[in-house]
Amino acid sequence: MSSIAINKKTKLSNILNHQIKIHTIDNRYYVGTLLSFDKHMNLVLSDTFESRITKKSYSQLKKHELGAAPVYEKRNLGLIILRGEQIVSLTIESAAPITSVKDRVIKQPVSRKIKKIA
Repeated sequence: MSSIAINKKTKLSNILNHQIKIHTIDNRYYVGTLLSFDKHMNLVLSDTFESRITKKSYSQLKKHELGAAPVYEKRNLGLIILRGEQIVSLTIESAAPITSVKDRVIKQPVSRKIKKIA
């Protein structure tokens, strides 16, 4: 599990660069690193894996057959954008690499001089 403390004041921006697991309305699970989000809760995930129940397994579960266990099919998707309206739940799988916010932002010196190229 994760080592981040979750309370009422935890925001989505606090879990950037954490590995998260997302359950969607079509019974799929996505596990990936949270890179970005917007006001509609659209998410950008990197290094993403998708897990879903196979059609054969789903039909067996629907018929209540004895000994039927869900069979998941996994595939690697890489970088994805997930629409917020599809998301049912979001859980933290693992913590982000230990860096402060100041370390993530790269500050570049600003030069007011215009360089002339001859």
